[in-house]
Amino acid sequence: MTRDVGWFTGRCRQARKAVFGDRYGYALWLGLLVTFGLYWRVGIFVTDTYTTANALVAVSNGHLHITETPYTLTLGAQPGLHEAGGRLYGRNYGQILLAVPLVWALQALSVFITPRLLLLGLWSGTALVFVAHVSVLGQRHTDTAKRTVLWVGSGLVAVLFLVGALTATALPDTALPIAAFQISTMLAAATTGVVLYRLVGIWHDRSVALSAGVAIGIASSVGFWASLPKRHVLVGLLLLTTVYLFARSRIAYADSRDRLALGFRAGAYVAAGLVTWTHAFEGFFLVVTLALVDLITARRNSLVHLAIIGLALFLGSLPMLVTNFLISGNPVKPPRLLSAVGGANVEFTPDTGGDAGTGGGSGAGGSEGTGTDGGTGGSGGVGTDGGTGGGSDGSDAGGTSSGDSAGPGGDTRTPIVTPILGLFKQVLGPAAPAMAFTSDAVSGGLDVLTTPDRMSQIFLRSGSAPRINYGYNSYEAIELTMLEAVPLFGAVAALPVVLLRSANQRLQQWDVRPSQYSPRTQTDLLVTALAAVFTLVYLSRLPLHAQLTVRYLLPTVPLIMYGVVRFPAVHEPISDARRWLVGGYAVSVVGGLLLGLGVVTGLDLALGEAVQLHALLNLGGAAVCGGTVLGRTLAPSRVPSRAVAVGLSLPAGLTTAYLFLSGLVYFQYGPFALDFIRVLTPHLPAV
Repeated sequence: MTRDVGWFTGRCRQARKAVFGDRYGYALWLGLLVTFGLYWRVGIFVTDTYTTANALVAVSNGHLHITETPYTLTLGAQPGLHEAGGRLYGRNYGQILLAVPLVWALQALSVFITPRLLLLGLWSGTALVFVAHVSVLGQRHTDTAKRTVLWVGSGLVAVLFLVGALTATALPDTALPIAAFQISTMLAAATTGVVLYRLVGIWHDRSVALSAGVAIGIASSVGFWASLPKRHVLVGLLLLTTVYLFARSRIAYADSRDRLALGFRAGAYVAAGLVTWTHAFEGFFLVVTLALVDLITARRNSLVHLAIIGLALFLGSLPMLVTNFLISGNPVKPPRLLSAVGGANVEFTPDTGGDAGTGGGSGAGGSEGTGTDGGTGGSGGVGTDGGTGGGSDGSDAGGTSSGDSAGPGGDTRTPIVTPILGLFKQVLGPAAPAMAFTSDAVSGGLDVLTTPDRMSQIFLRSGSAPRINYGYNSYEAIELTMLEAVPLFGAVAALPVVLLRSANQRLQQWDVRPSQYSPRTQTDLLVTALAAVFTLVYLSRLPLHAQLTVRYLLPTVPLIMYGVVRFPAVHEPISDARRWLVGGYAVSVVGGLLLGLGVVTGLDLALGEAVQLHALLNLGGAAVCGGTVLGRTLAPSRVPSRAVAVGLSLPAGLTTAYLFLSGLVYFQYGPFALDFIRVLTPHLPAV
């Protein structure tokens, strides 16, 4: 018995090390989950979630098609609802399947514990494990200090649990699938922080890696979407995982460990293939970009290696192929290519005419070819995740074909040729509208690159952008640009200097063969390519209402954060001035919270005015960040590390303050998951 327990414990430790790397990675993951729970509301924030939540309930009950709508808008008003064979289906089934085990677990536990106390218990248990791990981190701390951290932290968690239990309110059982859906997204967001921690830790020391992991979780827009079950967080995680596995393969190649390198290389293609299960459009661009960079940088491209990575890509795409076949009868026809139900524009939907047709639709704010993307009401609901119509071939795009019907004159084809032609028909049918959409996305993105005003409204300053229809948002300007949402990206101001120096060094070495670059440089190439491609293909749809933090570009946020940390002017000061970084961040968080609450109370701001206040504050923080990093890049001896550390901590703290205020005060779309937070929030001002 003792031997079995020891074996099981050893296996758990091995699994934890494989996923989290070390105790710091595990503590980071737990800490991010605990933080997300503090501003977690159980409810539907974005209108698209009605369809995916109903599909989640259906899948948890054992079938892919939607038979009931416990989360109701009328069927015609639910964006993302599709029809095939007289049945209704959702989309993003990869994201949905991730949450199904959580639904089953919560429903099973709710037999013994009421839903409200169940959520409180899960958060409290996670917090206790986090405190226990934090108390043993750091070799320089004395045993007394470690025990103090353990007892104080545990006592605080116990008090919060008692407050929540004594003031618990009812939470219906129907809220459990939504809660499970949100937990799955929080798990993905926290794991994104861990993957970034491990990726940065390959090249830099632990303090830099840990700072990057914390920043992506609670100092970027990933933290905003952590408890909102949209696909973007999951796609961002898979993109970053692909990069991490790619980096590990390049290190193994450099060490002449070809078999290990091939394993990591194949793993990267599996991760890329899994994206297609959630969103085939994004999966296509990820696979193509990965393949191009991988093939030109790999030190071995033998037929055996290519066959293995091809098999890995097939295995990663297999869940998508099976799901598509079960829904549409065609493995390469995803739900987004099926006819839409209702009048909402949904991307990839062919215009079939009649009530189910959607066509291309008019764009948000006049954007040609862009569908509606729903608005945010003052109390919460955000509208549809619309898109561009995929075009039509006058019939069910890519409809199944048995291959039995012959042309005029009868069937003269051989028994072997007939099913092959039928297979080609099945593949080419969905490919036509999908390729048209892909081509339009690339060409439209290139057109936007030549429009400075529009680029500014996407990346720099939104305010009241003329392209956005604010009627959907009750005429509230609640949209943030990329820089307003993640002011740490002000450090990108140093990018031109960094690129020029890197190019100059490369030319001096006369080393222009990508296969001979260092593993670090090859990884940087992949990150740059992915960030550029995933930005380009969505530019034509931006800016729009209900983007909130430019959510279509959210998968690029971890990639850009990695790029920022790679700047010498960033990672060197983090290592040299850690106390300044931590102290400046704490002061910035407290200052941002007090300033936000004080101004909202003193000036009685509306929702849009409060959000724009944070936008201006964040732009100021971005300017400080960009100035210090650029100064350090140009003149390292004149800009001390502590100045850069403060310049980095200011926008990070302001972003964290906005995340908390957005969840606790600004966007009220459902009850808090934790009742002790509900007890505290009535003392905060309202907008």
